[in-house]
Parts: sequence; structure tokens; C-alpha cells
Amino acid sequence: MKVSFTEEQRVAIVRISFFIISADGKIADSEMDFSLSMWSLAGITESDSDRAQTMTGRDACNIVAAMNAEQKEFVCALLGCLIVSDGEIADSEVRTWIVLSELCDLPPMEINEAKKRLKDILE
Repeated sequence: MKVSFTEEQRVAIVRISFFIISADGKIADSEMDFSLSMWSLAGITESDSDRAQTMTGRDACNIVAAMNAEQKEFVCALLGCLIVSDGEIADSEVRTWIVLSELCDLPPMEINEAKKRLKDILE
């Protein structure tokens, strides 16, 4: 992976991810499996995941907003891929992605771009 993150950034990525994962009111096994594999590639540990439970959404958004462009592209692509990881595109997840993208100053991205961008970043 070309992109690296600080511990604080890794915790923020987990916190932000859970906004998408839980936006439709259910957490599918496929969403968690995808999340865990992507988090692992980003260097996110179980400790980071545990710490994310105590981080506020505001703090997470502020941390992500302060990331560099390459890091933000990874976060945005990850969120877009999370939306489709359960096999469906829920409107609530898309709306959450739009709001998070604005709050976190993420680059504009369509869902169909997210998979390609994430693949490019991970290679």
C-alpha cells in the first residue's frame, strides 16, 4: 500500500467507516469482512478499532479533514466501496457518504470510481 496513516488517523478511519456501515440500520457480514480486510491493508489494528468506539464523530471528521490528498482519496474510495460491499446500494449510505465527504473535505468521487481508485491505491 502506498498510503500510510498515523495511529490517530487509523482510529478516525474506523470511526468514519462505521457511519457508512451502520447507515442503513443493519451491519452485514460482508460489510465487516470487507472493512476488516481494507483496515488491515491500511495498517489498522484491533487496538485502533477499539479506540474508535471512544472517538467522537466530530474529532474523526476533523482528523480526516486534515489528511493529505492521497490519504483522503483512500478514505473516500474506502467509504464508496463499503456502500456496495453488502451487494446493495442503500440511499441512506449514499447520503451518509455525501455528508461525510463534505464534512471531511474528501475529493469528489462516484461509487463506480471508488473501486478503481481503491485498487490503484492498494497496488
